[in-house]
Amino acid sequence: MSIHTPPSTYILRDIVDVAVPESVAWWPQTIGWKILAFMILVGCLVWGYHRIKLWWLNRYRREALQALATLDLGLPRESATSLLTILKAVLVYLEPQNSALFGDALLQKLDSLLPSATLSSVKGDAEVKSGADFQSDFQYQGEIGKKWLAVSLSSQRSLTEPELVTLIAHTRKWLLLHRNAKLDNAKPISVTNKGAQ
Repeated sequence: MSIHTPPSTYILRDIVDVAVPESVAWWPQTIGWKILAFMILVGCLVWGYHRIKLWWLNRYRREALQALATLDLGLPRESATSLLTILKAVLVYLEPQNSALFGDALLQKLDSLLPSATLSSVKGDAEVKSGADFQSDFQYQGEIGKKWLAVSLSSQRSLTEPELVTLIAHTRKWLLLHRNAKLDNAKPISVTNKGAQ
């Protein structure tokens, strides 16, 4: 801040100098602005806490999607077995009682965790934008799901590549959309994992 000095020349000695106003403070002077700033800060902290909590609770989904991305379509039997391992690990994480599930009970549990509400409200994945994108007619209890379990148990059976692609695509969307009782609002994650196709 510069100090204002009156002019010192002979011609300007009788001129009255204009009073310089005080500089305006950047910090608000009234209590209302301080209360508003405090409320905004608390709101941001609460929002940040909930986002971090949601991110932490959805880490199992991200890990499962990464494992799904590593499946090799050229090895259908190994991919089917790995897919079963991934889904079984997710189910056990959701509820430890699911470790005993196998066969039709496992397929029924997988289908029961999909949200039955409209899928057009999904905001999580950039690729899952509307209910039309989701194969609602596919169920794990269907023909492909039962064949997938049989392939996981027997070395004589195998899945065709289109069946495996359909199964992996449905599993990817299942991982993004399934309900989790540990989450308050059961929101899907916001991750763009384009490698799991």
